[in-house]
Amino acid sequence: MTTAKLHGVELVRGEKWTVRVTAYGTTLIFPFEAEQHARSYADGQAFRLGVEVVELKNCA
Repeated sequence: MTTAKLHGVELVRGEKWTVRVTAYGTTLIFPFEAEQHARSYADGQAFRLGVEVVELKNCA
């Protein structure tokens, strides 16, 4: 399936929570203060795009 290369949702844990949404090759980044809001947004976008949420820990 080619949608895995074009679409993706990443939830990045760091000082702030960040959600990276890639759709049709374009990536947008959304910062969140609260974990609950970031997870909710990531879940919604993943459902919309038909992908799984990938959770990453910010190492920098």
